[in-house]
This record gives sequence, structure tokens and C-alpha cells, in this order.
Amino acid sequence: MRYGRCLGVLAALLASGPALAAPGELAAREMRYIATTFPGRMAGSPVEDKAARYIGDRLVAMGYRPRLERFPTTYELEPKNPDRDPEPILVISTNVVAEKPGTSGKQIIVGAHYDSRVTRTRRDRERRIGGPELQALDDNASGAGVLLELADQFAKANPTHSIKFVFFGAEEIGLKGAYEFARAMSEAERANTLLMINIDSVVTGDRLYIHAGPKTLAKTQAGAIARDRALALAKGLGIEVRTNPGLNPDYPKGTGCCSDQAAFDQYGIPAINMEATNWELGNLDGYQQTEKRAEFPDGYSWHLVDLDKGSHLEPSLNPGRVDQRASEAVRIWSAVLTDMAMKP
Repeated sequence: MRYGRCLGVLAALLASGPALAAPGELAAREMRYIATTFPGRMAGSPVEDKAARYIGDRLVAMGYRPRLERFPTTYELEPKNPDRDPEPILVISTNVVAEKPGTSGKQIIVGAHYDSRVTRTRRDRERRIGGPELQALDDNASGAGVLLELADQFAKANPTHSIKFVFFGAEEIGLKGAYEFARAMSEAERANTLLMINIDSVVTGDRLYIHAGPKTLAKTQAGAIARDRALALAKGLGIEVRTNPGLNPDYPKGTGCCSDQAAFDQYGIPAINMEATNWELGNLDGYQQTEKRAEFPDGYSWHLVDLDKGSHLEPSLNPGRVDQRASEAVRIWSAVLTDMAMKP
């Protein structure tokens, strides 16, 4: 078909049928839905289980056959009586796994946690950290929403390398879901995993960042190559993304920490992660997400019931921030997966 006629047919289709969703539209809708429908997605709670089942249902609707992989784990709860020892709490959490099989025998894992912070200490209670009211739109309904749209985008793809989408439970009590998943992998599966991509908290922070895992970076350049390729693809899309500038010696330049990618990094699997924060503020460790102001007294929204919710974040950040970050994250990782998983 000639170019001019192609354009004419495309225009007719667009005029006669429903408009194609813009990149990030599904992700933003899912972020908001997960946050408001499943507040208090604490590890092992009935709400976390409902959220896992919802994610599983969405994946089924896309054509996947997801696995809900349940696992036991524990965390410590500080007793109200200071004279008593911390109380171990046994819970059952869930990882939700969907796979788009490839032909090469190798795979790329893309993950995001969907659980929210547990209230564990007296300080948590005093500051309204975690608990049944926490919507956790930023941390991490945002990553779960992006992951759902990516799964939808690649549902009918025929990748060279398998793409495994993993929604982790129990991240907020020590990356338990990610460690459970990585630990259960065989040595052959780890060796055949080209990359793990993690998406966590992409709304509140001033800037988007992509980092590589520090442990595997010391042994192989695979993580650095993937990080730099992702940064280059983002630049080509006109999206500003940075990496940790290394201003704090405890966090070397180009590396990150403190989310599910760390479990894979620990097991020798090249890992990169996306987050939104500001590595040039506070202790230069990526914890302070934005300037301190009335809307963010400590410069962050992490785990705070009154701040990490749409009714606070959406009017307190740049207009359209949720939709913008959903679009940027989806566009970047769609480009990365196309570049890395679809080519021979």
C-alpha cells in the first residue's frame, strides 16, 4: 500500500473507531484505582490479598495465565509495652507472576511491588506512617500501574527473550517477595536472566532516575549497559531522566538501593531500577524526594497516610504529574523492552 493511501486508511480508522489510548493512560488509571480501592495493602493482610487477586484478574483479561505465588514470611512488631520484646508476626503474602514466552531460552524480569507500609512502631503510630488508611499512590501503586500497562502492551507480542512481569508482595517489610522469588530461581534460570527491571515510586520525587545494582556492577557491565541504554532511549524520547550523581560515597555514582531490585542484585542478576526522588537534597541518599515546604514538611511522602494519596499529591505537585509520570515511565520501559526483548 502506498504511503499516501496508508495515511488515508489510518485517518478513516481513527475517525470511525475508538481512539487509541495514549501511553500511560492505562497506567495512570490503574495507579489511582489500586490506591483508592485497596488502601492498607499491608503484607499478609486481606487487602493485600484482594489487591493481588485484582492484579491477577487484570492479567487474565489481557490474555495471560498468571500465577499467584503465596509464601510465608515474618516481620517484627514493636509492642505497645516498651518492657516487652518485639513480637514476630507470621503472614502469608503473594507474588503475582505473568509471562510472555520467548524463543531464546533467556528472559527479562520486570517488577514492581504493590503492597504498602505496615505500622510497626510507636513512632509509626505517632506520625501516621503505614496502616489501613495508607493509599500509597506513589509507593507503589505507581509502579504497579506502569507494570500493568506494560503487560498489556506486550500481551500479543512475540518476543525473542521471555518477558516476566512480577508484582511483588511484602516489599515494605524487607523486600520479602523479591527475595522469595529470586531465591526460588534455579542457577540456570539466574544465568539466563539478562536483566531485572524494577519500578518503584515514580510520582512524588522531583526527577526521574534510573540506576544499576551495585553488587553486579562490580562484576559485570551488563547492568551499566542496560542503565545507559535506558537513559539513551529516554533522551531520544525527549524525557529527562538522570542517574544517581554519587554525591554520597555510600551510594556510588550510577547505582541505587532500597527496593526489590536489590534482591536480584544480591543473587548476581544484573538489575536496574527507576524511581522519582532528588539525590541532591538532604543526606544525598535519595530519601528526600522534594524541597521541604508546607505540603511536604520533611521533603517526602514515603509511607505517610496524610501525604501519599491522590487527594494530596495531585494538587500539591506540578499539574498533571501522575499522568505525566505514568506516560514517561511507560514510554521508556516499552522502548527498553522492545529494544532488548524483541530483537534477535
